[in-house]
Amino acid sequence: METNVAGKGKIEVRISKSLSEGEEVAISARKKKVEKALAKLGMQCDMENIPNIAVLGAGGAMRAMIALYGTLVELRNYNLLDCVMYLGGVSGSTWCLPALYKNEDWSEEIENLSKCQFENLIQGQWDFNKAMKAVLEATEDECYSLTDFWSYFLVHKLLNKLEEEKLSERAGSCESGKNPYPIYAAVNKQTYQNQNVGTWFEFTPHEIGIPGLGAYVDSKYFGSIFKNGQLIREKKEKNICYLQGLWGSALGGKQEISKTISDALKDFGKYERSEDLTSKNSETDIKKLNILYECYQTLLDLQLLESTDKEELDKLDHLENILKDYSSSKSYQLIREMHETWSSADEQRKKEKYMILFQTLDADFGDVTNDSNKMYFKMMKKTCLCLLNWSWGTINNFLYHCSDIEFPELTSNPILSLIDAGLTINTAYPSVLRPERQVKLILSFDFSAGDPFLTIKKAAEYCEAHAIPFPKIDENELQDLDSPSDCYIFRGDHTPTIIHCPLFNKINCPGKIAEYREQFSTFKLSYSVEEIDKLLIAAKKNVANVQQKILEEIKHIVGSPS
Repeated sequence: METNVAGKGKIEVRISKSLSEGEEVAISARKKKVEKALAKLGMQCDMENIPNIAVLGAGGAMRAMIALYGTLVELRNYNLLDCVMYLGGVSGSTWCLPALYKNEDWSEEIENLSKCQFENLIQGQWDFNKAMKAVLEATEDECYSLTDFWSYFLVHKLLNKLEEEKLSERAGSCESGKNPYPIYAAVNKQTYQNQNVGTWFEFTPHEIGIPGLGAYVDSKYFGSIFKNGQLIREKKEKNICYLQGLWGSALGGKQEISKTISDALKDFGKYERSEDLTSKNSETDIKKLNILYECYQTLLDLQLLESTDKEELDKLDHLENILKDYSSSKSYQLIREMHETWSSADEQRKKEKYMILFQTLDADFGDVTNDSNKMYFKMMKKTCLCLLNWSWGTINNFLYHCSDIEFPELTSNPILSLIDAGLTINTAYPSVLRPERQVKLILSFDFSAGDPFLTIKKAAEYCEAHAIPFPKIDENELQDLDSPSDCYIFRGDHTPTIIHCPLFNKINCPGKIAEYREQFSTFKLSYSVEEIDKLLIAAKKNVANVQQKILEEIKHIVGSPS
Protein backbone atom coordinates (compact mmCIF):
# COMPACT_ATOMS: atom_id res chain seq x y z
CA MET A 1 0.00 0.00 0.00
CA GLU A 2 1.29 3.45 -0.92
CA THR A 3 0.10 6.85 0.25
CA ASN A 4 0.32 10.25 -1.39
CA VAL A 5 2.36 12.54 0.86
CA ALA A 6 0.63 15.73 -0.23
CA GLY A 7 -0.77 17.55 2.78
CA LYS A 8 1.39 15.65 5.28
CA GLY A 9 3.85 18.48 5.74
CA LYS A 10 7.58 18.14 5.35
CA ILE A 11 8.86 14.66 6.23
CA GLU A 12 12.59 14.28 5.91
CA VAL A 13 15.66 12.39 6.96
CA ARG A 14 17.06 13.65 10.26
CA ILE A 15 20.78 14.37 9.94
CA SER A 16 22.12 14.52 13.47
CA LYS A 17 23.98 12.36 15.96
CA SER A 18 21.73 13.47 18.80
CA LEU A 19 19.10 11.15 20.24
CA SER A 20 15.57 11.32 18.87
CA GLU A 21 12.99 13.35 20.77
CA GLY A 22 11.09 10.16 21.54
CA GLU A 23 14.15 8.49 23.04
CA GLU A 24 14.91 11.59 25.12
CA VAL A 25 11.37 11.46 26.53
CA ALA A 26 11.70 7.73 27.26
CA ILE A 27 15.09 8.10 28.96
CA SER A 28 13.92 11.02 31.08
CA ALA A 29 10.97 8.97 32.32
CA ARG A 30 13.10 5.88 32.83
CA LYS A 31 15.59 7.73 35.04
CA LYS A 32 12.90 8.16 37.68
CA LYS A 33 12.34 4.41 37.70
CA VAL A 34 16.07 3.69 37.87
CA GLU A 35 16.51 6.16 40.75
CA LYS A 36 13.92 4.27 42.80
CA ALA A 37 15.45 0.91 41.88
CA LEU A 38 18.91 2.04 43.00
CA ALA A 39 17.47 3.33 46.27
CA LYS A 40 15.84 -0.06 46.84
CA LEU A 41 19.31 -1.59 46.50
CA GLY A 42 20.72 0.87 49.05
CA MET A 43 22.23 3.36 46.58
CA GLN A 44 21.27 7.02 46.70
CA CYS A 45 21.82 8.85 43.44
CA ASP A 46 20.53 12.21 42.24
CA MET A 47 18.83 12.41 38.86
CA GLU A 48 21.78 14.13 37.15
CA ASN A 49 24.08 11.23 37.99
CA ILE A 50 21.86 8.25 37.25
CA PRO A 51 24.17 5.79 35.45
CA ASN A 52 22.99 4.46 32.11
CA ILE A 53 23.21 0.67 32.25
CA ALA A 54 22.67 -1.48 29.16
CA VAL A 55 21.82 -5.16 28.89
CA LEU A 56 22.82 -6.85 25.65
CA GLY A 57 21.38 -10.14 24.42
CA ALA A 58 23.50 -11.87 21.80
CA GLY A 59 22.33 -13.81 18.78
CA GLY A 60 21.81 -17.53 18.69
CA ALA A 61 18.36 -18.23 17.20
CA MET A 62 15.93 -20.05 19.52
CA ARG A 63 18.70 -20.65 22.07
CA ALA A 64 19.20 -16.90 22.39
CA MET A 65 15.49 -16.13 22.56
CA ILE A 66 14.84 -18.62 25.36
CA ALA A 67 18.02 -17.70 27.25
CA LEU A 68 17.20 -13.99 27.12
CA TYR A 69 13.79 -14.63 28.67
CA GLY A 70 15.51 -16.54 31.48
CA THR A 71 18.10 -13.80 31.91
CA LEU A 72 15.49 -11.04 32.17
CA VAL A 73 13.37 -13.04 34.63
CA GLU A 74 16.36 -13.52 36.91
CA LEU A 75 17.45 -9.88 36.64
CA ARG A 76 13.91 -9.05 37.76
CA ASN A 77 14.18 -11.49 40.69
CA TYR A 78 17.34 -9.75 41.92
CA ASN A 79 15.83 -6.25 41.51
CA LEU A 80 18.38 -5.45 38.80
CA LEU A 81 16.09 -5.12 35.78
CA ASP A 82 14.69 -1.78 36.94
CA CYS A 83 18.25 -0.41 37.02
CA VAL A 84 18.62 -0.99 33.27
CA MET A 85 18.26 1.95 30.87
CA TYR A 86 18.83 0.18 27.52
CA LEU A 87 18.06 -3.31 26.27
CA GLY A 88 19.79 -4.25 23.02
CA GLY A 89 19.17 -7.34 20.93
CA VAL A 90 20.78 -8.98 17.92
CA SER A 91 19.54 -11.88 15.82
CA GLY A 92 17.74 -14.50 17.98
CA SER A 93 17.44 -12.15 20.96
CA THR A 94 15.23 -9.92 18.83
CA TRP A 95 12.68 -12.75 18.72
CA CYS A 96 12.17 -12.29 22.45
CA LEU A 97 11.89 -8.52 22.86
CA PRO A 98 9.03 -7.45 20.54
CA ALA A 99 6.59 -9.79 22.29
CA LEU A 100 7.48 -8.19 25.62
CA TYR A 101 6.99 -4.63 24.43
CA LYS A 102 3.38 -5.39 23.52
CA ASN A 103 2.80 -5.10 27.27
CA GLU A 104 3.48 -1.72 28.88
CA ASP A 105 4.12 -3.44 32.23
CA TRP A 106 6.28 -6.25 30.94
CA SER A 107 9.16 -5.59 33.35
CA GLU A 108 6.81 -6.34 36.24
CA GLU A 109 5.14 -9.27 34.52
CA ILE A 110 8.14 -10.85 32.79
CA GLU A 111 7.83 -14.22 34.54
CA ASN A 112 4.20 -14.76 33.53
CA LEU A 113 4.80 -13.40 30.04
CA SER A 114 7.71 -15.78 29.49
CA LYS A 115 5.59 -18.74 30.61
CA CYS A 116 2.89 -17.75 28.12
CA GLN A 117 5.49 -17.47 25.37
CA PHE A 118 6.86 -20.95 26.08
CA GLU A 119 3.36 -22.43 26.21
CA ASN A 120 2.77 -20.93 22.78
CA LEU A 121 6.05 -22.39 21.49
CA ILE A 122 5.01 -25.87 22.62
CA GLN A 123 1.26 -25.85 22.08
CA GLY A 124 0.65 -23.07 19.56
CA GLN A 125 -0.08 -23.53 15.89
CA TRP A 126 1.24 -21.44 13.06
CA ASP A 127 -1.22 -20.42 10.35
CA PHE A 128 -0.12 -21.60 6.89
CA ASN A 129 -2.78 -19.63 5.03
CA LYS A 130 -1.96 -16.49 7.01
CA ALA A 131 1.70 -16.92 6.08
CA MET A 132 0.83 -17.46 2.44
CA LYS A 133 -1.39 -14.38 2.39
CA ALA A 134 1.43 -12.27 3.87
CA VAL A 135 3.98 -13.59 1.36
CA LEU A 136 1.65 -13.08 -1.59
CA GLU A 137 1.09 -9.49 -0.50
CA ALA A 138 4.84 -9.00 -0.11
CA THR A 139 5.53 -10.23 -3.65
CA GLU A 140 3.60 -7.23 -4.98
CA ASP A 141 6.40 -5.02 -3.64
CA GLU A 142 9.34 -4.40 -5.96
CA CYS A 143 11.62 -4.86 -2.93
CA TYR A 144 10.53 -8.45 -2.23
CA SER A 145 13.41 -10.62 -0.99
CA LEU A 146 14.12 -13.82 0.91
CA THR A 147 13.57 -11.84 4.11
CA ASP A 148 9.84 -11.67 3.37
CA PHE A 149 9.65 -15.42 2.85
CA TRP A 150 11.91 -16.16 5.83
CA SER A 151 9.83 -13.93 8.12
CA TYR A 152 6.39 -15.27 7.27
CA PHE A 153 7.21 -18.91 6.60
CA LEU A 154 10.11 -19.58 8.96
CA VAL A 155 10.16 -17.11 11.87
CA HIS A 156 6.36 -17.18 12.09
CA LYS A 157 6.46 -20.99 12.11
CA LEU A 158 9.20 -21.13 14.76
CA LEU A 159 7.46 -18.71 17.11
CA ASN A 160 3.89 -19.81 16.29
CA LYS A 161 3.08 -16.14 16.01
CA LEU A 162 2.89 -13.62 13.18
CA GLU A 163 3.42 -10.20 14.77
CA GLU A 164 1.38 -7.87 12.57
CA GLU A 165 1.88 -4.79 14.74
CA LYS A 166 4.37 -2.13 13.69
CA LEU A 167 7.54 -1.12 15.53
CA SER A 168 6.38 2.51 15.73
CA GLU A 169 3.29 1.33 17.61
CA ARG A 170 5.51 0.14 20.49
CA ALA A 171 6.71 3.65 21.37
CA GLY A 172 4.15 3.98 24.17
CA SER A 173 5.54 1.04 26.16
CA CYS A 174 8.92 2.84 26.18
CA GLU A 175 7.93 6.41 26.95
CA SER A 176 6.29 5.63 30.31
CA GLY A 177 9.68 4.76 31.78
CA LYS A 178 8.43 1.41 33.05
CA ASN A 179 10.74 -0.58 30.79
CA PRO A 180 14.29 -0.30 29.43
CA TYR A 181 14.56 1.38 26.03
CA PRO A 182 14.84 -1.27 23.27
CA ILE A 183 17.37 -1.22 20.44
CA TYR A 184 17.51 -3.74 17.60
CA ALA A 185 20.14 -4.02 14.87
CA ALA A 186 20.90 -5.08 11.30
CA VAL A 187 23.85 -4.51 8.97
CA ASN A 188 24.37 -3.49 5.36
CA LYS A 189 24.87 -6.64 3.27
CA GLN A 190 27.20 -4.80 0.88
CA THR A 191 29.63 -3.53 3.54
CA TYR A 192 29.32 -5.80 6.59
CA GLN A 193 32.64 -7.53 5.98
CA ASN A 194 34.68 -4.31 6.18
CA GLN A 195 32.42 -2.60 8.76
CA ASN A 196 32.65 0.99 7.62
CA VAL A 197 30.63 3.78 9.26
CA GLY A 198 27.64 3.01 7.05
CA THR A 199 27.43 -0.66 8.01
CA TRP A 200 25.54 -0.71 11.31
CA PHE A 201 21.81 0.09 11.35
CA GLU A 202 19.79 0.45 14.53
CA PHE A 203 16.05 0.17 15.01
CA THR A 204 14.06 1.73 17.85
CA PRO A 205 10.32 2.39 18.16
CA HIS A 206 11.03 6.04 17.32
CA GLU A 207 13.72 5.99 14.64
CA ILE A 208 15.66 3.74 12.32
CA GLY A 209 19.03 4.80 11.03
CA ILE A 210 22.79 4.69 10.87
CA PRO A 211 24.54 5.85 14.05
CA GLY A 212 27.94 6.04 12.32
CA LEU A 213 26.60 8.64 9.88
CA GLY A 214 24.00 10.29 12.09
CA ALA A 215 21.16 9.72 9.62
CA TYR A 216 17.68 8.62 10.73
CA VAL A 217 14.06 8.37 9.65
CA ASP A 218 10.94 8.03 11.73
CA SER A 219 10.33 4.28 12.14
CA LYS A 220 6.95 4.73 10.48
CA TYR A 221 8.62 5.76 7.21
CA PHE A 222 11.32 3.10 7.01
CA GLY A 223 10.82 1.51 3.59
CA SER A 224 9.11 4.55 2.12
CA ILE A 225 10.70 6.30 -0.85
CA PHE A 226 12.98 9.26 -0.14
CA LYS A 227 15.11 11.37 -2.43
CA ASN A 228 17.65 13.95 -1.27
CA GLY A 229 16.35 13.57 2.27
CA GLN A 230 12.70 14.24 1.41
CA LEU A 231 9.80 11.79 1.53
CA ILE A 232 8.57 11.21 -2.03
CA ARG A 233 6.12 8.35 -1.54
CA GLU A 234 4.91 6.79 1.68
CA LYS A 235 4.69 3.00 1.76
CA LYS A 236 3.04 0.70 4.26
CA GLU A 237 5.20 0.27 7.36
CA LYS A 238 6.80 -3.17 7.67
CA ASN A 239 5.33 -5.27 10.46
CA ILE A 240 7.31 -6.71 13.35
CA CYS A 241 7.24 -10.25 11.93
CA TYR A 242 9.10 -8.95 8.86
CA LEU A 243 11.60 -7.12 11.07
CA GLN A 244 12.19 -10.24 13.17
CA GLY A 245 13.10 -12.03 9.96
CA LEU A 246 15.38 -9.15 8.97
CA TRP A 247 17.10 -9.01 12.36
CA GLY A 248 17.32 -12.81 12.72
CA SER A 249 18.15 -14.33 9.36
CA ALA A 250 21.57 -15.96 9.86
CA LEU A 251 20.79 -19.19 11.71
CA GLY A 252 23.39 -21.11 9.77
CA GLY A 253 25.50 -21.13 6.65
CA LYS A 254 24.20 -20.38 3.18
CA GLN A 255 23.77 -24.07 2.41
CA GLU A 256 21.64 -24.75 5.50
CA ILE A 257 19.46 -21.67 5.01
CA SER A 258 18.98 -22.35 1.29
CA LYS A 259 17.88 -25.90 2.03
CA THR A 260 15.47 -24.71 4.73
CA ILE A 261 13.82 -22.25 2.34
CA SER A 262 13.80 -24.75 -0.52
CA ASP A 263 12.14 -27.34 1.73
CA ALA A 264 9.54 -24.79 2.82
CA LEU A 265 8.70 -24.09 -0.81
CA LYS A 266 7.70 -27.74 -1.14
CA ASP A 267 4.73 -27.08 1.16
CA PHE A 268 3.08 -24.72 -1.28
CA GLY A 269 0.81 -27.39 -2.71
CA LYS A 270 -1.21 -27.00 0.50
CA TYR A 271 -2.30 -23.52 -0.44
CA GLU A 272 -5.97 -23.42 -1.35
CA ARG A 273 -6.57 -21.04 -4.22
CA SER A 274 -10.11 -19.72 -4.02
CA GLU A 275 -11.10 -19.49 -7.68
CA ASP A 276 -12.88 -22.24 -9.61
CA LEU A 277 -10.24 -24.75 -10.68
CA THR A 278 -12.55 -26.94 -12.77
CA SER A 279 -12.47 -24.90 -15.96
CA LYS A 280 -10.27 -25.89 -18.86
CA ASN A 281 -8.14 -22.76 -18.40
CA SER A 282 -7.59 -23.61 -14.75
CA GLU A 283 -6.60 -27.18 -15.59
CA THR A 284 -4.07 -25.79 -18.08
CA ASP A 285 -2.81 -23.37 -15.42
CA ILE A 286 -2.31 -26.18 -12.93
CA LYS A 287 -0.38 -28.24 -15.47
CA LYS A 288 1.91 -25.29 -16.23
CA LEU A 289 2.37 -24.50 -12.54
CA ASN A 290 3.30 -28.10 -11.80
CA ILE A 291 5.91 -28.03 -14.56
CA LEU A 292 7.33 -24.74 -13.28
CA TYR A 293 7.28 -25.95 -9.69
CA GLU A 294 9.16 -29.15 -10.55
CA CYS A 295 11.68 -27.30 -12.71
CA TYR A 296 12.27 -24.61 -10.09
CA GLN A 297 12.77 -27.19 -7.35
CA THR A 298 15.20 -29.16 -9.49
CA LEU A 299 17.14 -25.99 -10.31
CA LEU A 300 17.35 -25.13 -6.62
CA ASP A 301 18.51 -28.67 -5.81
CA LEU A 302 21.10 -28.35 -8.56
CA GLN A 303 22.40 -25.10 -7.12
CA LEU A 304 22.60 -26.61 -3.62
CA LEU A 305 24.70 -29.56 -4.75
CA GLU A 306 28.25 -29.60 -3.43
CA SER A 307 29.17 -32.70 -5.27
CA THR A 308 30.33 -34.27 -8.50
CA ASP A 309 29.56 -33.39 -12.09
CA LYS A 310 27.68 -36.69 -12.36
CA GLU A 311 25.12 -35.67 -9.72
CA GLU A 312 24.68 -32.30 -11.40
CA LEU A 313 24.21 -33.98 -14.77
CA ASP A 314 21.62 -36.28 -13.18
CA LYS A 315 19.64 -33.18 -12.19
CA LEU A 316 19.83 -31.88 -15.74
CA ASP A 317 18.59 -35.29 -16.91
CA HIS A 318 15.65 -34.88 -14.55
CA LEU A 319 14.90 -31.43 -15.99
CA GLU A 320 14.88 -32.93 -19.48
CA ASN A 321 12.52 -35.63 -18.29
CA ILE A 322 10.09 -33.08 -16.79
CA LEU A 323 9.88 -31.37 -20.18
CA LYS A 324 9.94 -34.48 -22.36
CA ASP A 325 6.41 -33.76 -23.60
CA TYR A 326 7.51 -30.23 -24.54
CA SER A 327 10.61 -31.07 -26.57
CA SER A 328 9.91 -28.24 -29.01
CA SER A 329 9.99 -25.63 -26.23
CA LYS A 330 12.93 -23.27 -25.88
CA SER A 331 13.33 -24.42 -22.27
CA TYR A 332 13.88 -28.02 -23.35
CA GLN A 333 16.40 -27.00 -26.00
CA LEU A 334 18.27 -24.84 -23.48
CA ILE A 335 18.48 -27.71 -21.00
CA ARG A 336 19.93 -29.95 -23.72
CA GLU A 337 22.53 -27.29 -24.45
CA MET A 338 23.33 -26.89 -20.74
CA HIS A 339 23.78 -30.65 -20.46
CA GLU A 340 26.37 -30.67 -23.24
CA THR A 341 28.45 -27.76 -21.88
CA TRP A 342 27.93 -28.16 -18.12
CA SER A 343 31.12 -30.02 -17.22
CA SER A 344 33.32 -27.33 -18.75
CA ALA A 345 31.39 -24.33 -17.35
CA ASP A 346 32.70 -22.36 -14.35
CA GLU A 347 30.45 -21.29 -11.45
CA GLN A 348 29.73 -17.86 -12.91
CA ARG A 349 28.71 -19.34 -16.24
CA LYS A 350 26.48 -21.88 -14.49
CA LYS A 351 24.75 -19.09 -12.57
CA GLU A 352 24.18 -17.19 -15.82
CA LYS A 353 22.62 -20.32 -17.30
CA TYR A 354 20.33 -20.68 -14.27
CA MET A 355 19.04 -17.17 -14.86
CA ILE A 356 18.54 -17.66 -18.59
CA LEU A 357 16.64 -20.89 -17.92
CA PHE A 358 14.40 -19.16 -15.38
CA GLN A 359 13.52 -16.50 -17.93
CA THR A 360 12.93 -19.09 -20.64
CA LEU A 361 10.68 -21.22 -18.41
CA ASP A 362 8.73 -18.07 -17.61
CA ALA A 363 8.26 -17.33 -21.31
CA ASP A 364 7.25 -20.92 -22.14
CA PHE A 365 4.97 -21.73 -19.19
CA GLY A 366 4.31 -18.55 -17.22
CA ASP A 367 1.22 -17.35 -19.07
CA VAL A 368 -1.31 -18.55 -16.46
CA THR A 369 -4.75 -16.93 -16.65
CA ASN A 370 -6.36 -17.48 -13.26
CA ASP A 371 -5.69 -14.53 -10.89
CA SER A 372 -4.94 -16.78 -7.93
CA ASN A 373 -2.58 -18.87 -10.02
CA LYS A 374 -0.84 -15.72 -11.28
CA MET A 375 -0.13 -14.64 -7.70
CA TYR A 376 1.10 -18.10 -6.77
CA PHE A 377 3.38 -18.26 -9.81
CA LYS A 378 4.73 -14.78 -9.13
CA MET A 379 5.57 -15.66 -5.53
CA MET A 380 7.21 -18.95 -6.47
CA LYS A 381 9.24 -17.35 -9.25
CA LYS A 382 10.34 -14.35 -7.18
CA THR A 383 11.39 -16.52 -4.23
CA CYS A 384 13.41 -18.88 -6.40
CA LEU A 385 15.14 -15.98 -8.15
CA CYS A 386 15.95 -14.44 -4.77
CA LEU A 387 17.50 -17.75 -3.73
CA LEU A 388 19.65 -17.87 -6.84
CA ASN A 389 20.73 -14.24 -6.33
CA TRP A 390 20.91 -14.60 -2.53
CA SER A 391 18.78 -11.48 -2.17
CA TRP A 392 18.03 -10.46 1.44
CA GLY A 393 16.56 -7.43 3.17
CA THR A 394 16.04 -5.27 0.09
CA ILE A 395 14.28 -2.06 1.01
CA ASN A 396 14.09 1.52 -0.27
CA ASN A 397 17.13 3.55 0.75
CA PHE A 398 16.15 6.66 2.72
CA LEU A 399 19.58 8.15 1.96
CA TYR A 400 19.24 7.90 -1.81
CA HIS A 401 20.80 11.03 -3.37
CA CYS A 402 20.93 12.65 0.07
CA SER A 403 23.25 15.64 -0.42
CA ASP A 404 23.77 16.08 3.33
CA ILE A 405 25.62 12.75 3.56
CA GLU A 406 29.00 12.32 1.89
CA PHE A 407 29.00 8.56 1.58
CA PRO A 408 28.50 7.53 -2.06
CA GLU A 409 28.52 3.79 -1.25
CA LEU A 410 25.09 4.42 0.30
CA THR A 411 23.68 7.52 -1.33
CA SER A 412 24.14 6.33 -4.91
CA ASN A 413 21.94 3.24 -4.51
CA PRO A 414 18.12 3.50 -4.39
CA ILE A 415 17.87 0.12 -2.64
CA LEU A 416 19.44 -1.11 0.61
CA SER A 417 20.11 -4.75 1.48
CA LEU A 418 20.05 -5.39 5.23
CA ILE A 419 20.89 -8.63 7.02
CA ASP A 420 21.41 -10.13 10.47
CA ALA A 421 23.86 -8.01 12.51
CA GLY A 422 25.22 -11.17 14.12
CA LEU A 423 27.26 -11.70 10.97
CA THR A 424 29.50 -8.82 12.10
CA ILE A 425 29.28 -8.52 15.90
CA ASN A 426 26.86 -10.90 17.57
CA THR A 427 25.94 -8.33 20.22
CA ALA A 428 24.67 -4.77 19.78
CA TYR A 429 27.77 -2.96 21.07
CA PRO A 430 27.83 -0.29 18.31
CA SER A 431 24.35 0.90 19.30
CA VAL A 432 24.80 1.18 23.06
CA LEU A 433 28.26 2.70 22.60
CA ARG A 434 26.87 5.76 20.83
CA PRO A 435 28.43 8.61 22.86
CA GLU A 436 25.04 10.34 23.13
CA ARG A 437 23.69 7.37 25.12
CA GLN A 438 26.35 7.80 27.81
CA VAL A 439 26.31 4.15 28.84
CA LYS A 440 28.50 3.49 31.88
CA LEU A 441 27.98 -0.25 32.38
CA ILE A 442 27.25 -2.97 29.81
CA LEU A 443 25.94 -6.36 30.92
CA SER A 444 26.66 -8.58 27.93
CA PHE A 445 24.94 -11.95 28.05
CA ASP A 446 26.61 -13.92 25.29
CA PHE A 447 24.45 -16.68 23.81
CA SER A 448 26.75 -17.28 20.83
CA ALA A 449 27.77 -20.69 19.56
CA GLY A 450 31.44 -21.63 19.55
CA ASP A 451 34.04 -19.14 20.76
CA PRO A 452 32.54 -17.47 23.88
CA PHE A 453 34.86 -14.47 23.48
CA LEU A 454 34.48 -13.73 19.79
CA THR A 455 31.84 -11.02 20.24
CA ILE A 456 33.80 -8.99 22.75
CA LYS A 457 37.00 -9.29 20.68
CA LYS A 458 35.14 -8.16 17.56
CA ALA A 459 33.57 -5.30 19.50
CA ALA A 460 37.03 -4.17 20.65
CA GLU A 461 38.30 -4.25 17.05
CA TYR A 462 35.27 -2.29 15.83
CA CYS A 463 35.72 0.36 18.51
CA GLU A 464 39.43 0.72 17.80
CA ALA A 465 38.72 1.15 14.07
CA HIS A 466 36.07 3.82 14.75
CA ALA A 467 37.76 5.62 17.69
CA ILE A 468 35.03 4.61 20.16
CA PRO A 469 36.10 4.40 23.83
CA PHE A 470 36.27 0.75 24.90
CA PRO A 471 38.12 -0.94 27.76
CA LYS A 472 41.31 -2.82 26.95
CA ILE A 473 40.64 -6.51 26.44
CA ASP A 474 43.41 -8.70 27.83
CA GLU A 475 43.32 -11.72 25.54
CA ASN A 476 45.37 -13.69 28.06
CA GLU A 477 42.16 -13.84 30.11
CA LEU A 478 40.23 -15.22 27.16
CA GLN A 479 42.13 -18.40 26.37
CA ASP A 480 39.85 -21.12 27.74
CA LEU A 481 37.39 -21.44 24.86
CA ASP A 482 36.14 -24.86 25.92
CA SER A 483 35.68 -24.10 29.61
CA PRO A 484 35.04 -20.36 30.12
CA SER A 485 34.17 -18.81 33.43
CA ASP A 486 30.77 -17.23 34.03
CA CYS A 487 31.91 -13.63 34.25
CA TYR A 488 34.67 -11.42 32.86
CA ILE A 489 34.89 -7.77 33.88
CA PHE A 490 36.69 -5.18 31.76
CA ARG A 491 37.25 -1.64 33.00
CA GLY A 492 39.03 1.36 31.56
CA ASP A 493 39.61 5.07 32.01
CA HIS A 494 36.79 7.08 30.41
CA THR A 495 35.21 3.93 28.97
CA PRO A 496 32.16 1.94 29.98
CA THR A 497 32.72 -1.10 32.17
CA ILE A 498 31.77 -4.38 30.53
CA ILE A 499 30.60 -7.52 32.30
CA HIS A 500 30.79 -10.36 29.78
CA CYS A 501 28.83 -13.53 30.64
CA PRO A 502 29.09 -16.60 28.37
CA LEU A 503 25.90 -18.68 28.50
CA PHE A 504 27.48 -22.10 28.94
CA ASN A 505 30.36 -22.02 31.39
CA LYS A 506 32.20 -24.08 33.98
CA ILE A 507 30.08 -22.65 36.80
CA ASN A 508 26.51 -23.22 35.57
CA CYS A 509 27.14 -26.46 33.64
CA PRO A 510 30.46 -27.88 34.93
CA GLY A 511 31.87 -30.67 32.79
CA LYS A 512 28.93 -30.42 30.37
CA ILE A 513 29.72 -27.37 28.24
CA ALA A 514 30.28 -29.41 25.06
CA GLU A 515 27.07 -31.36 25.72
CA TYR A 516 25.03 -28.16 26.12
CA ARG A 517 26.56 -26.58 23.03
CA GLU A 518 25.72 -29.62 20.95
CA GLN A 519 22.19 -30.02 22.33
CA PHE A 520 21.31 -26.34 21.89
CA SER A 521 22.88 -25.65 18.51
CA THR A 522 21.97 -22.50 16.59
CA PHE A 523 20.12 -24.42 13.89
CA LYS A 524 17.99 -26.30 16.42
CA LEU A 525 14.55 -25.00 15.48
CA SER A 526 12.22 -26.87 17.85
CA TYR A 527 12.32 -27.36 21.62
CA SER A 528 10.52 -29.70 24.00
CA VAL A 529 9.29 -28.59 27.42
CA GLU A 530 12.25 -30.37 29.02
CA GLU A 531 14.76 -28.67 26.72
CA ILE A 532 13.27 -25.22 27.37
CA ASP A 533 13.46 -25.85 31.13
CA LYS A 534 17.06 -27.06 30.92
CA LEU A 535 18.14 -24.00 28.93
CA LEU A 536 16.25 -21.62 31.23
CA ILE A 537 17.93 -23.12 34.28
CA ALA A 538 21.37 -22.50 32.73
CA ALA A 539 20.51 -18.89 31.82
CA LYS A 540 19.02 -18.14 35.24
CA LYS A 541 21.95 -19.72 37.08
CA ASN A 542 24.25 -17.45 35.12
CA VAL A 543 22.52 -14.35 36.49
CA ALA A 544 22.24 -15.77 40.01
CA ASN A 545 25.95 -16.58 40.05
CA VAL A 546 27.08 -13.13 38.87
CA GLN A 547 24.41 -10.87 40.39
CA GLN A 548 26.63 -9.87 43.32
CA LYS A 549 29.41 -8.80 40.94
CA ILE A 550 26.89 -6.80 38.90
CA LEU A 551 25.69 -5.10 42.07
CA GLU A 552 29.24 -4.23 43.09
CA GLU A 553 29.95 -2.66 39.68
CA ILE A 554 26.76 -0.60 39.87
CA LYS A 555 27.77 0.62 43.34
CA HIS A 556 31.21 1.52 42.04
CA ILE A 557 29.75 3.52 39.13
CA VAL A 558 27.20 5.28 41.33
CA GLY A 559 30.01 6.20 43.71
CA SER A 560 32.15 7.53 40.84
CA PRO A 561 29.64 9.39 38.60
CA SER A 562 32.29 11.10 36.50
